[in-house]
Amino acid sequence: MKLVLLTCLAIALAREAGAHRLDEYLQATRIGVATSHIDVSLELTPGVAVADQILAVIDQDRDGQVSKKETAAYTQRVLDDLKIQLDEKALKLTVVETSFPAVKEMKAGAGIIRIKTTTPIERFSTGSHTLGFTNAHLPSMSVYLVNALVPKDPAIKINKQTRDELQKYYRLEFGVRPQAP
Repeated sequence: MKLVLLTCLAIALAREAGAHRLDEYLQATRIGVATSHIDVSLELTPGVAVADQILAVIDQDRDGQVSKKETAAYTQRVLDDLKIQLDEKALKLTVVETSFPAVKEMKAGAGIIRIKTTTPIERFSTGSHTLGFTNAHLPSMSVYLVNALVPKDPAIKINKQTRDELQKYYRLEFGVRPQAP
């Protein structure tokens, strides 16, 4: 009976420990394509072993707190490390919303930095289009994920997603069907 209880306890603790990232900075990106804009949302999760390094980049005055000025500066740094192109023309992302976790959550590997951006576009012409996305933010400690969201507009159809092995470079091929009058 004791062996069964110890086994159950070990499994429960292992699951809890596995829930937090350890030595990576996970950068998950979701891209949404609409007829009048493209949305890019990032969720950045520093693992326990790299949290202090990430906080050193964010907390510029080293006071142990993350101010609004520091979060704005870090958000801009992230955006500066991203490159997005539509049909080989560079786009500029504009911040819509950000949220930063408490320092304690980040140090525990559970805090997620969320950055939502958008870029307006002219209405798509009917036919094929290509979106390119590159994430070069803190590559020495980061792992990347990127994916397109299912378009809400039925005129847009995702045809193909291509990523490099690290998912730093991403290419989205999609088509736009004629809109009903």
